[in-house]
Amino acid sequence: MTWGEVYDEEDLHPYTVKFKARVTIPATTGTLQVINGSGTLLQLVMEETTGSATARFELWDGRNTGGEYLGPWTLSAGQSFDNAYPPHGIVFRSGLFLNVTSGSVAGAAHIGTRILWQPGIGWQ
Repeated sequence: MTWGEVYDEEDLHPYTVKFKARVTIPATTGTLQVINGSGTLLQLVMEETTGSATARFELWDGRNTGGEYLGPWTLSAGQSFDNAYPPHGIVFRSGLFLNVTSGSVAGAAHIGTRILWQPGIGWQ
């Protein structure tokens, strides 16, 4: 990520993130297009749904596994997690794509949108 993707290069203030939507991720064993377009992953709440097997999944920026790799997550049998990604979240530009490589997962993604810093609000 470059400086210009996190900070407004003209006034050197950081972009801010505005809450946009909570997207439910149903029990999935394959792939799922979580959301199309650009945004910011602010929080991810996931669980392994079978209770008896491990699960591994990946998130990609795009509409398939050919986009930018955002990372892997692994869950033990019956495990769940609630991860927040402050202060600016995980930015994606072309969609958020879920690829479950083993097991079954379900959860929710809290998606925000980046907005420019508003002069006169907060820092001076």
